[in-house]
Amino acid sequence: MGLAKQNKSLRIIENVIFVFAVGFIMYSLVATYGIYIYDSIKGKGYIGAIINPFLNHQYYISIVSALIILNTTFVIWEILSLVIQLLRQERGNTQGYPKYKLIFKKVSVHYKSSFLAMLIHQLLPKLILYHMFWIWLPHFQKLQLFTVNLAWYSWIYGYLCWEFSTWLFHFSSHRIRFLWCLHAPHHAPSELNMTVNWVHFFAESYYSTLIHLIISMVLGVNPLMFLAILSIDSAWGVFTHVSERTLKNGRLGILQYLLITPAHHRVHHAKNPLYIDTNFAFVLPVWDWLFGTLQPLKEEVKVEYGVSRDLDVTNFSDLYFGEILLLYRDIKNAEGIKNKLLYAVMPPGWTPACTAKTALTVRQDFLKTNPELGATSKNRFLTAIKSHSKTYKLKAKGS
Repeated sequence: MGLAKQNKSLRIIENVIFVFAVGFIMYSLVATYGIYIYDSIKGKGYIGAIINPFLNHQYYISIVSALIILNTTFVIWEILSLVIQLLRQERGNTQGYPKYKLIFKKVSVHYKSSFLAMLIHQLLPKLILYHMFWIWLPHFQKLQLFTVNLAWYSWIYGYLCWEFSTWLFHFSSHRIRFLWCLHAPHHAPSELNMTVNWVHFFAESYYSTLIHLIISMVLGVNPLMFLAILSIDSAWGVFTHVSERTLKNGRLGILQYLLITPAHHRVHHAKNPLYIDTNFAFVLPVWDWLFGTLQPLKEEVKVEYGVSRDLDVTNFSDLYFGEILLLYRDIKNAEGIKNKLLYAVMPPGWTPACTAKTALTVRQDFLKTNPELGATSKNRFLTAIKSHSKTYKLKAKGS
């Protein structure tokens, strides 16, 4: 259940700030993009950002630069194409103020949370992810029993360790309610586009950095790998949020078996019983595959984005702080210290009397009546092994 309806004064204040945020962020984005295109014509800018690191054997920088160029292009295109589409739709239907009010409302549904969250991240004085890394690194390096070298095979090992820490951070953010309060704003938008990647509660990065550092250091990952892997991971993560308007089929061919594609990530952002709480990896689906949380997109189950509670996505206060206030309300009303603590650490939807509304139970109940929809490559692989094993045993007995 959602919070009380937002009062009119707060809604007006939010809308004014939203207009400012759009102007401020879009000017910065488009101006920077234009400057880089101009510089690229002269052999610098985007072209130089890709070619020069490649020539210096800094391949990961070239990869990140290419992804950033792709991301920036898609972000600008997504926003401008939506506005143009809305203007065309309303041509001749309404005129004057009502027309632009309706367009503003529709744009707010898609982008209000994104721009206001980005404004908070840009203006709020805080320790950002990179700063936390350097502050905490010396302390967690003491946990290392060994450190891998920088050979090519060590990078594969380092990335698998990083992805494990990513999976663990992401999985726990969905299964522990206090952590869900920090992560929920990212899942709240009812439409998926690349700017949804901007929607994060500012304090969430503290927890993600902590998990990444602990896992990476304990498993001996070279600290020099950390920021390189983080950069690739972040850049690919932005691309996986690309909207269906921009990239209808997000499977990306054979890459769907090797990488977390936009199709995988659309499933992760869905609230459907089949899709809820799946696909926690950022780039490689290996840990989702091993832990049974990989769920491919099914054509017969249309994705429904957002969170399960009632939420007006244009009410930014509720979207950003609502889960924290709801948790506070539940803890305040709970009987006994034990139940108060359990509300904070049990999955969202849990109550002392019932677990029926937790994501795990909702999905399990759905799969009991639709088992074929939950089948993944892991299920087929294990079934084939069991079948082969039974056949082998029968042949052995027959001989």
